[in-house]
Amino acid sequence: MLLLILLLVFAAVTALSFAFLTRQPVTIMPSEAFVPVRYESAHAPSGLIRVFYPLLNVLAPLFAPLPFADYRRALTDNLRKAGFGDSVTANHVFPLKLITAIATPFVLRLVIESVNWPPLFLATMVGGFLLPDKLINDIKKARWRDILRTMPGAVDVLSLSVEAGLDFQVAMQRFVERGTPGALRDEFSTILNDMRLGKTRAEAIRDFGRRVTLPDVGSFVSVLVQADQLGVPIGEVLRSQAAVMRVQRFQRAEQEGARASQKLLVPLVFFIFPAVLIVILGPVALHFISGE
Repeated sequence: MLLLILLLVFAAVTALSFAFLTRQPVTIMPSEAFVPVRYESAHAPSGLIRVFYPLLNVLAPLFAPLPFADYRRALTDNLRKAGFGDSVTANHVFPLKLITAIATPFVLRLVIESVNWPPLFLATMVGGFLLPDKLINDIKKARWRDILRTMPGAVDVLSLSVEAGLDFQVAMQRFVERGTPGALRDEFSTILNDMRLGKTRAEAIRDFGRRVTLPDVGSFVSVLVQADQLGVPIGEVLRSQAAVMRVQRFQRAEQEGARASQKLLVPLVFFIFPAVLIVILGPVALHFISGE
């Protein structure tokens, strides 16, 4: 087993050296280049990355020359949608994948003895290598669920604020200052920062739609952009959009209730019904068997 681990480490070092020596000159976009930045770990959406970030930040420059442009673009997009910001890049995720690939088999071996079997050991290494991708995807989905849950109430607040006489940007600023902490408030804060940096309101809102590719967010973005282009009073648009979102929220709740009743059938049929039948028919069967 020790020989196998040494071979894997040797293969990883060889692959990294090969990438350094044989890479072709490529044009790296500014967003993809590795730039050390100050990282606020208290706001990171993943505890695993918060723990390993100092080590990842040291190792990240070593993985910057690696190719895989398509995978880098997809991973960078997922990191942005998951809310990691600019401090966590694809170069940070590569060493994390190497760490989890090495650590996962040893951690599982403490619980499951059969992990010592070489094929299962290699399988757990592959699973550990893919673990960061699954973690980022789960964080993205949880973040989107939070946005979807809080968005109708937020749009209601924006609608009331605008109809009370506030400008849309000021109303959004009030929501960011006094709203409940969450993913939607962070997105609204990003929109405000983009507008302060020179983007128009339509461009900042479109970027919000690109970061959160949900149907409800897409309709909200398109309605606001059209209202901004056509000069329609934004208060009326927000009020109608809030009403639509409330209806959609009720429909989603009904759909989740229907799915829950279907999911209950499996434990009901395989676990609860057999136990009930044993309790009811067990005494009768015993009577027949004993001949009483």
